[in-house]
Amino acid sequence: MNVIARLLLLVSLVFLGGCSPEYDWRSVNTAEGNLTVLFPSKPVEQTRQVELDGDKMPFTMQVATVSDEVYAIGYRVFPAQMVAEQAIIRQKGRALMASVYKTMGEPMPEPAPAFGEIFSFSKGVNGKVFNVHVKILAGNGIIVQAYVAADSQTPAEQVNRFLDGVQIN
Repeated sequence: MNVIARLLLLVSLVFLGGCSPEYDWRSVNTAEGNLTVLFPSKPVEQTRQVELDGDKMPFTMQVATVSDEVYAIGYRVFPAQMVAEQAIIRQKGRALMASVYKTMGEPMPEPAPAFGEIFSFSKGVNGKVFNVHVKILAGNGIIVQAYVAADSQTPAEQVNRFLDGVQIN
């Protein structure tokens, strides 16, 4: 009887271990306090120069992965004196959106998606189809690109949890 109890305990532990979630959701306050993001794992950060509307500027990326899924944000915090220049910030946000469409090899629709609206693409990479879901935000002195690249097996609630969790403060 003792052997059977141990065997059942071992099987239960193995079964429970297999059910543990891959997602470890965490709220991250970033972009000099201008942005809150809900990541599914610990993100890594990198800053590089990008060109938007003919202007080179630093653009910071934070990326978290779960299996083959990529959850990422890219953002540019503008200098304090530009916070009131909402038209310029929105123009840079539109340029960011246009660069996403160009990168995906798709024409930007007219009218373009509204800031905060999710738009999606399907792309083949190494024989596997990935769905890319993107949300662009612009306001309060910051532009943000949030995206998820995942295969069709990724639950929509995980994609939406991430994209809905990207908020300008």
